[in-house]
Amino acid sequence: MKLAFLQDVYGYQGPFATVYLDTSADAEDAAKAVQLRWRSAREQLATAGADEQTLRALDETVDRHEYRIGQRGQVLVATGGEVVFGEELPQPPTDAADDEKVHFGTLPHLLPYLRLRASRIPHVVALVDHVEAELTIVAAGAEPRTRKVQGGDHPVHKARTGANDENEQRFQNAVEEQWLHNAKEAAEEIGKQAMRVGAEVVVLAGDPKQRKLVHENLPGGVRDRTVQTESGYPDRNASGEGLRREVADTVDSAVTAHVDDAVREFEQQRGRHERAVEGWRPVVEALQRGQVRTVLWGRPESVSWLHVGPVPNQVALDERELTDMGVSSPGHAPASAAVVWAAAGTDADLVLVDPEKVELTDGIGAVLRYATS
Repeated sequence: MKLAFLQDVYGYQGPFATVYLDTSADAEDAAKAVQLRWRSAREQLATAGADEQTLRALDETVDRHEYRIGQRGQVLVATGGEVVFGEELPQPPTDAADDEKVHFGTLPHLLPYLRLRASRIPHVVALVDHVEAELTIVAAGAEPRTRKVQGGDHPVHKARTGANDENEQRFQNAVEEQWLHNAKEAAEEIGKQAMRVGAEVVVLAGDPKQRKLVHENLPGGVRDRTVQTESGYPDRNASGEGLRREVADTVDSAVTAHVDDAVREFEQQRGRHERAVEGWRPVVEALQRGQVRTVLWGRPESVSWLHVGPVPNQVALDERELTDMGVSSPGHAPASAAVVWAAAGTDADLVLVDPEKVELTDGIGAVLRYATS
């Protein structure tokens, strides 16, 4: 899981108020229920020290929430009287511990959010026919957005013209040239959007012939991450549910493959005693050096809080380590919040692993960019 999309949040000066709300709207009094939950969370934040200006900013955001039928949740992060991050969650935060649902402190508390969105990666879905392409772009930490690429519509239908063979062939060639022109325009936009959001997978659906043309004209790096599906053809409306299932399955497969690859690499490097470390102290020391490429987070034990300085690689188990680095007033944060911050700030990935599939000392490990000499 790439964390670069969190950089804007960490650009603000804390302390931060973080709240996870159940915003499900499956009852007539849903709005009232959400407000009651928020009132309780607000009181907890105030008790923890959140300022009134920041709490009012959260008040306004909760009041503007759109209530739609179904189970869902919402995460909000605010500081200095401003909501600096917010996203709808695919399910209520019912599994999160009470101290994770509401937090006020030096850093935003974002691991519960990352756990809930672990099955969602940046991706693009493109539904194409001979004339247009309908794109759905899903970026990390943002609501999906749509974009349409409108191609030329004449001529795009092959049909016998009743003319002589030479004219017939000329017409058919013109149709295929229009298909190719439209495919190139669609492929260019798909490639542009995929690279803009760092898409880890592209799902290409629609008319088989046009789909093939679009695929052939995608930029190489994007084409390698593209999966084609029959869903969405021939009846877009009737097959919409099938396409949604296909997209979900494709994204889930990409996430699983990414986790499996990270675990495989970790175990290989650990076996060679090279670019892998495990346990709190080795991982924290590697984060201090900006040496971590991927953090493997299982079920960390023994350490609940870390000491932190003003820059991401200033994380430590002992406060004195930071004062030795020249940090005059070290703060502290939940260990998970500090690790996410350090990983995001040093361009490291975060992979949430099943503790039963890989054994990690203290429940935490890391793949390194280079071996420690």
